[in-house]
Amino acid sequence: MDNLKILPQSIDFEESVLSSCLVGDTEEIVDLLLPADFYRTAHQKIFKAIIELYKDDIDVNLISVADKLTSLKCLEECGGATYLASLLDIPIPSNKTHFCSKVRDKAIQRDLIKECNEITRLCFDENDVEKIIDEAQKRISLISNRAIENKGATAKSYNNLVVEASERYEELSKNPGSITGVSTGFFMLDYILCGLQQSDLIVIAARPGIGKTALALNIAGNMGKVGDPALIFSLEMSGEQLIDRQTAGESGVNSQKFRSGKFEREDWPKIQKAQSKIYEWPVYIDDTAALHYREIHRRAWQLKKKKGIKVIFIDHLQIVRGDKESTRDREIGSITAGLKATAKELKIPVVLLSQLNRSLENRSNKRPVISDLRDSGNIEQDADVIMFLYRPAHYNEEEKYEGQTELNIAKQRNGPTGMVSLKWNDKITRFYDIEKREE
Repeated sequence: MDNLKILPQSIDFEESVLSSCLVGDTEEIVDLLLPADFYRTAHQKIFKAIIELYKDDIDVNLISVADKLTSLKCLEECGGATYLASLLDIPIPSNKTHFCSKVRDKAIQRDLIKECNEITRLCFDENDVEKIIDEAQKRISLISNRAIENKGATAKSYNNLVVEASERYEELSKNPGSITGVSTGFFMLDYILCGLQQSDLIVIAARPGIGKTALALNIAGNMGKVGDPALIFSLEMSGEQLIDRQTAGESGVNSQKFRSGKFEREDWPKIQKAQSKIYEWPVYIDDTAALHYREIHRRAWQLKKKKGIKVIFIDHLQIVRGDKESTRDREIGSITAGLKATAKELKIPVVLLSQLNRSLENRSNKRPVISDLRDSGNIEQDADVIMFLYRPAHYNEEEKYEGQTELNIAKQRNGPTGMVSLKWNDKITRFYDIEKREE
């Protein structure tokens, strides 16, 4: 019986849309639909003729469409002049956008059925599971993007943007100097960034052992304390390791004890108090290894819908899987471009941790610069914010006291750059503010 099912279609809506075109109401419709969106072949050909007339700046009406179909030698295939004339008797929609959306929704459903059938065929014919998953994600992603576009025109005019901006400026003026993004919990970092901004791809880079994972975990914990949901994709460390670090940082108990088990009696009340707080924080950890960036997007989208997450943390770039490219540089480029698209589509900041090239270890000044980013210049291109962590004591620079950390904001697409000073407590893997700026 399943094979006899009729594909999703909306013939009444298709006829109503064509009727609207035939009376000259064409401009908005040709921007919203393609000939392939129509189910009936005749409707596809009629709409194709309408588009060609519109592009040639010829009035669209019954006579011009019939003449165009005649020149294309397909008038009779479309039902002839009689069928075209009958379309004029169909009620014209008052809300053309809604009717066009109905037609496109059915087209997207048909495309999904087609692609799902193709994915099913791949499952039978292909033995490489990774290849099947990549192909399935790619096919579904293309349809997903089209479904998002189906919500309406994406271009906005200046007059619309100016009105929206005026309202936004007025709202901002009520709290001058306030954080407009998501607070990191670090005063000076929030001061320079105005919080983690919606739709930004933010890169935190450092050499191993400097504390980039700890900083991300500290920010996520600070968010949790004020009830802001956060999602951490930990591709390297397990969820158990991260919760141990979070508990050590919150309780003040030496993190080494969470590995050795050598707890002292006075540690337990501190741990229990910290756990009672952490238990309530809306922070989520996905520690699946080697995720593809499209899978990160899919899981983040689901959790935003269910839990309202406000920031995504990804640890770290070099172990995220990208599209299969000829070079690693291009593969990294596919990842950063994909994650930037995730930030824009979900309208939340994506914080991406990254390693640095080993070459900086060979020079006298070991403070990172943008050219030290590992594997790809695309990181610099796609990132809205790039920050580098550096601890002088890690390189035995005696003039700096133990624990001082420099967080250098080397790039901020829409704001200033600058240096933030933090203090690092190695025993509990936690950063602290060490200065505040007076207003």
